[in-house]
Amino acid sequence: MVKILDLTGLACPLPVVRTKEALEAGGAKHLIVMVDNIAARDNVTRFAESRGCTVEVAAVEGGYHLTIQPPAGGAAVSCVAPLSTPAALSTVVVFASDHMGEGDPQLGAVLMRAFCQTLVQMEVPQKMLFYNRGVYLTLNDSPVLAELTGLADMGVELLVCGTCLDFYKVKERLAAGKVSNMFAILESQMQAGRIIKP
Repeated sequence: MVKILDLTGLACPLPVVRTKEALEAGGAKHLIVMVDNIAARDNVTRFAESRGCTVEVAAVEGGYHLTIQPPAGGAAVSCVAPLSTPAALSTVVVFASDHMGEGDPQLGAVLMRAFCQTLVQMEVPQKMLFYNRGVYLTLNDSPVLAELTGLADMGVELLVCGTCLDFYKVKERLAAGKVSNMFAILESQMQAGRIIKP
């Protein structure tokens, strides 16, 4: 049985949320998701693949059709990963700005660089989340690019808000981390054992 989900016109994170709901509902061997923009296409694809599903993307007039199939022999509901158990909870660092603190921005930039340099020497977090002006830290001219790249090489997952990159018109300058969405950002925080916000 094939289920068709028309998500055209929806903004982040609704395409991912609606796809998750459809997968959890089950009852379909294939799910065809219709979206009308690149961000939704990429976000839904990443989400489904992170749950073990295979995704085929077809460009159509006015958007994209994503055919989502669960793992071989599984049902659609099996694509949805359970929430982490308490033993699996870990540290997530959240960057909502490109400087640290509420005072002088120049001082804040110095503090942010010191924070990132120190973080490399301490306990390595599981994830780092970047949204609003925090996305500027992940660009090719970031003063902390070397530190972020080093943390990524150590296995830290860097999730960068795609809506924010689009808003500031800097997506083509992304140099660290991967484009993500509000669903993944919120899910990461809800599953964290502790959240650090410089």
